[in-house]
Amino acid sequence: MNSTADQLAYRLASELGDDSATADPAKLASRKVEGKIPALLCIPASEEQLSVALRLCSETRAAVVPWGGGTAMALGNAPRHLDVVLSTERLDRVIDHDHANLTVTVESGVILACLQHQLADHHQFTPLEPPFPDRASIGGTIAANLNGPRRSCYGSVRDLVIGIKVVLMRGEKIKAGGKVVKNVAGYDMCKLFVGSLGTLGIISEATLRLAPAPEVSATLVLSGTFAHARQFVHEVNHSRLLPSAVILRIDGLRQQLAVRYEGFAENVARCQHDLTALAAKISLSMETLGANEHGAFWRLIEDFPLQSDGVVLRVSLPRAEVFSFAETISRWQSTTIVADTLMGTLWVSLAPSATALERFFELASMARDRRSHAIIFSAPTELKRGVEVWGESPPTISLMRGLKQQFDPRELLNPGRFLGGL
Repeated sequence: MNSTADQLAYRLASELGDDSATADPAKLASRKVEGKIPALLCIPASEEQLSVALRLCSETRAAVVPWGGGTAMALGNAPRHLDVVLSTERLDRVIDHDHANLTVTVESGVILACLQHQLADHHQFTPLEPPFPDRASIGGTIAANLNGPRRSCYGSVRDLVIGIKVVLMRGEKIKAGGKVVKNVAGYDMCKLFVGSLGTLGIISEATLRLAPAPEVSATLVLSGTFAHARQFVHEVNHSRLLPSAVILRIDGLRQQLAVRYEGFAENVARCQHDLTALAAKISLSMETLGANEHGAFWRLIEDFPLQSDGVVLRVSLPRAEVFSFAETISRWQSTTIVADTLMGTLWVSLAPSATALERFFELASMARDRRSHAIIFSAPTELKRGVEVWGESPPTISLMRGLKQQFDPRELLNPGRFLGGL
């Protein structure tokens, strides 16, 4: 690529404009991926420019890594090759907000916090909850499949994306889904690109399902033994109560169970009364967070998976296994655990060291015994070398390779970063 970088930069500037590509060392250093610095940074300003940029990169066989807000770049393996970082930061328009039908269509570079601010004027919000929403882009959130703590209430990223436009490596533009919630025509191609980590194509536009902003939100924090916390969650799951999140957090000897509930004021008051009575019956101590504490607590939970200074492992479990699994891991030294008890997702934060890798293999073995799966979600680059962060490949890996061959036959999009080296 070094011999053709100048040629590619010239072609990009000729077709997209002088400000579309740069080889400025400072800007390139700010876009390094797993320690690798690209030869060029390309910043298209429209879907058409994105299409042209990918076509030119394909013609010169330049390996491309997509870059949204940059918050999830620690996710996945290191790229096999890196020639061009393609940023979607200029694809930042809100195209259509159908507030009557609770949908919004945006370009992929829109920052989530900015979108939420605009939607708030209509008392609506998108239930996407990636880490660091003030920097996370919509396209990056979808590509990385970054679900938040209220997934059990509002749905996953796959549920919330109802339409999508994608540009493939050779410049072809495709779309799937639509701008209405009840769209059942043809295959649901949206789900193919959610979580594909930009290895099949680069998202240029997405239509999202929205939700009315809750009138009131509150958080009850409970403390007690594992047995009491398990009993509390069991009874909540078998009641008519519908909390939007129930999170178990363990930090050293400190254990908390946080219950979030929201909606109309009358419903929240009833939920708070019933949850408080249930906690008292089980002998759990309780605290209701104030408005500022409520927001700060859930921001901490949202940001937890992508810490920049540690190793974070993720385990997907049956709900019935969460407490026993967490209790076992809580005996490890210097370990923090955050578990979504309603969805069975458990996050484990460890200090960055060789011991953390040993713990990963131990965790993966424990997960396999429960027919579950563990991955290294984020970690410093030096600790990921020679390790398959996605764990064992699933039985469907051959199908996934076939899809990669169809969409990106030269393997130029985010090469090697997804599971199985895709």
